[in-house]
Amino acid sequence: MTLTRPNADLSVRKLSDAERRGRPGTLVTKPAKLDFTHTEPDLYSVPEGDFELVDAPARAYLSIAAVGSPRTSEDFRAATEALYAAAFGVKVRNKAFLRRSVPGSGDTVRTDFGVAPLERVRGAVTAHSIDEARWTLLLRLPDWIDHDEVSEGLEEVEVAKGLPAVARVTRVEYPPTRFLQTSVTGSWSRALTPIAKGFDVELRERGLTADPEWYEVCLGEPGAPTGHSYILRRRVGA
Repeated sequence: MTLTRPNADLSVRKLSDAERRGRPGTLVTKPAKLDFTHTEPDLYSVPEGDFELVDAPARAYLSIAAVGSPRTSEDFRAATEALYAAAFGVKVRNKAFLRRSVPGSGDTVRTDFGVAPLERVRGAVTAHSIDEARWTLLLRLPDWIDHDEVSEGLEEVEVAKGLPAVARVTRVEYPPTRFLQTSVTGSWSRALTPIAKGFDVELRERGLTADPEWYEVCLGEPGAPTGHSYILRRRVGA
């Protein structure tokens, strides 16, 4: 007697993720995760030693003020910790809205987003002013996350994390801006004088004027020792 295997003529089909989860149907393709360093590469990459003009679009940030050296100031440390806690709190809240298909401000379609590199703004400096330096610390936000969403997210973070400095975090907007920028690896403050002279030469040769503030993008751990890169910028006009 010949034994036959039930359904021997049927091919085996691998179950879809939706079917394994008990929800038959077609999976919806996730929108691509927003990464500012990929969508706006000119703002986050410049060859060391080169000076380039770059046009930054209007942009939104989480912002907090800080005072002192990035390496030694307790106020700077607390501000940085609060800013990152706020950024991750807003990110988690955004993902929750994304799962529920809640649109962003202006009915913008949401995606997940990566936390962008830390940016820092400070006034004109000298090699001896670092301990008294006043900073504005910034982490980029997607445009669809408005003031109300940030405020609600910050309340949740402040309660959950117990970080008083979170109350100092705000959402700010910057208009389109033209920068002259360069980059440096390691402790850029040690090279402050030659970098400042380099900017002066480039500005003169290009017939440009610049505001006194320095804009910095930290391509590595904020305040870390040598080995990390920074993009240094000055806002320019004709």
